[in-house]
Amino acid sequence: MSASTTMTVTIARPVEDVFAVLSDVGNAATWSSNTIQETLLTPGPLGKGSRRRAVVKTFAGRTTHNEAEMIEFEQDRRMVVRVLDAPAPVQIVIDFTPVEGGMRLDWTGTFSPRGILAPTAPLMARFYRMVFEKDLRNLKALMDRGEL
Repeated sequence: MSASTTMTVTIARPVEDVFAVLSDVGNAATWSSNTIQETLLTPGPLGKGSRRRAVVKTFAGRTTHNEAEMIEFEQDRRMVVRVLDAPAPVQIVIDFTPVEGGMRLDWTGTFSPRGILAPTAPLMARFYRMVFEKDLRNLKALMDRGEL
């Protein structure tokens, strides 16, 4: 069983600017409230096959690490990331679309827990949406103000 959630935000900046921010793992902790640090594990620049490690906040002040691989990378159009070592497989698709006055960012997370965790997919998607909507609003605010 899988469950997905898609969030959309419009940013008053060119696609190229937003793509540049999101394809630099060093920026993640600036706009994502749960990210402490992201590090590129493979030689740069970021592209298909690149891997990164993130240190993220979890419940009750704890932290955890996860590793992800870029499985699709189309400059200024799309990034697809697969989290490799999460408790449930996660894939994130980020689409960049030019629109009047800026760009639209569509961010989709798909959760595919296996075994006894399979029924939790919809719950995982709802929780992810709750956390990431806040992060995307923060990304928008920072980019619209020119701070990123």
